[in-house]
Amino acid sequence: FALNGSSDAQVIAAVAYATGDGLPANPDRARQFLKRALQQKDSRAWYIYSQWLRQGAGGFEEDRVEAEYALKRAARRGSPQALYELAVRELNFDGGDNSKAVEMLERAAQRHDLPAKYLLAQLKAGGVGTPEDLVGAAKLFAELKRWNYRESSLRYDAVMEDLETSQNTEAMIEVDLYAKSGYEDNVEVIEVSGARITTEEYVSELVDVLSGVNLYDGDSTGTNIRGQVCGQGVSKCNVIYTAGDRGNAGTTALGAILSKFSPSLN
Repeated sequence: FALNGSSDAQVIAAVAYATGDGLPANPDRARQFLKRALQQKDSRAWYIYSQWLRQGAGGFEEDRVEAEYALKRAARRGSPQALYELAVRELNFDGGDNSKAVEMLERAAQRHDLPAKYLLAQLKAGGVGTPEDLVGAAKLFAELKRWNYRESSLRYDAVMEDLETSQNTEAMIEVDLYAKSGYEDNVEVIEVSGARITTEEYVSELVDVLSGVNLYDGDSTGTNIRGQVCGQGVSKCNVIYTAGDRGNAGTTALGAILSKFSPSLN
């Protein structure tokens, strides 16, 4: 897939060659595959590129200036890791404007980045760097609880206690319903159900299908398609014989065959 142009596969191959995880370590191959993904403007590739340039890894020489450029480019392309890293740098806890940092955290959280959600929830819960938003914080902690992320469960309980103390019953109900619902917008819920089916039921349905397509003449297991004869031309079909001698045996009626499975169908 990597050789055929999949940027996902190219990123995976690059990391595998760089770390020796699953493949023999090969910095040259790692660099080649990452460059291919970069050409396709893959946000993950740009973030990895920024890290490798900063560390002098993955077959690249250390270049902190280029690393910073790559990090910002990754963020512009929506890399949640890059957005989170830049947001942490941008945060000002001395009363400065944190709107840009919060906006980047929001974008990273929308892409389901757990560290971004956790930090954003803490900021909202404490009103640090952003206006206090207990409901928003509780919803984020509720999502993080699902992944058992750090102390999200304890922090969720603490925020709910604050809401209870403020006697904001309506907000508590809203959060509780949110926590119990499928709050992930992009998660598809698939319900699977099964049923046991007997041989008789299966064969009965088979008879209905054969009758419906009108290709079975009721006499033999040969073909009933006009112009086609079993064993001749392009037609291929199986014939069940009543005797072991193929040369002089006649074909068996389908009803007789089915009766071996379900006598009631004969």
